[in-house]
Amino acid sequence: MASSQVLEALGHAISGSFGTATSTAVLAPLDLVTTRLKIQRQLDDQSQYSGVVDAFRSILREEGAGTFYSGLGTDVSKSIIDSFLFFGFYNFLRQRSGKGPGVLQEVAFGMMAGAASKACTAPLSNVVARRQMTPSDDEMRSVTETLRDMRRDGGIKALWAGYSATLVLTLNPSITMLLNRRLAERVIPMLEEEMDVPVAWVAFLLAALSKSAATALTYPFQTAKTMLQMPNAGLDEDEDEDEERKKRRSKRRSVWARIVAALDRTIFGMILRLMKTEGLGALYDGMEGELLKGFFSHGLTMLTKGFFHRLVIRMWIMSHARRPLKSSS
Repeated sequence: MASSQVLEALGHAISGSFGTATSTAVLAPLDLVTTRLKIQRQLDDQSQYSGVVDAFRSILREEGAGTFYSGLGTDVSKSIIDSFLFFGFYNFLRQRSGKGPGVLQEVAFGMMAGAASKACTAPLSNVVARRQMTPSDDEMRSVTETLRDMRRDGGIKALWAGYSATLVLTLNPSITMLLNRRLAERVIPMLEEEMDVPVAWVAFLLAALSKSAATALTYPFQTAKTMLQMPNAGLDEDEDEDEERKKRRSKRRSVWARIVAALDRTIFGMILRLMKTEGLGALYDGMEGELLKGFFSHGLTMLTKGFFHRLVIRMWIMSHARRPLKSSS
């Protein structure tokens, strides 16, 4: 029984990795545009984009079509590893819990699986983000060189910049998987009785809607995470304020002051800083692109995952079906 659970979890992990890699490659241009929209308020030397379409046109005209695929190889590799670990952890935890885990259990499993997988791929995620922000400077550098630069600029912790946001954003796949599972349990069985309804495309639509809903709820944290991934995030613009804080710390080193200083470098501190300096709207820059990407990303991932999962199962059945034939001969 334990071996079958491991094999099933492995099948979900492999097929999920293929699905994620496919959606990552297809949606790479939209991902880059969304990243640029999130950080454009912080870049004084770059013209402001009015939206997703304007960003596409401007980048294509000024930097060329190749820019849309900056860091694609690293991003696909990161996505494969991340998805493999997430689907593997998630399905393994779900199977170990027994039949019919509750809502809170499913959310907890998704958060634990997401936190574990993102901890392993955070450095690669930061490499991709840096290349998308300034592709002309980083596209010719290897992953190792970029990681070395990040460590030199901000220490070893710079490789995991934005991971505090990732811990919050683990709610995103949890909410997505929860909504997708609940909708599928109610909608797909009813549609299977109708011969004319393409169930595969209904599954795509349900998965896409689930991802879009989760994205809308957690988008401010995604924006703040991108800010934390920027080189020297927030250091220049708050230099005077940091000097004042240093003076206050020298006068009183209370526990509360230390807590505030620590929180200032986290996702919550970045959100408060953006609201204070740029306004509430800054947290939602590029949201239309992220919603569009989320709609197609999860739907395409789950559609491709289902195809590869059936393929893996068929290959496994065929390989085991041949063994008795060989032994009998």
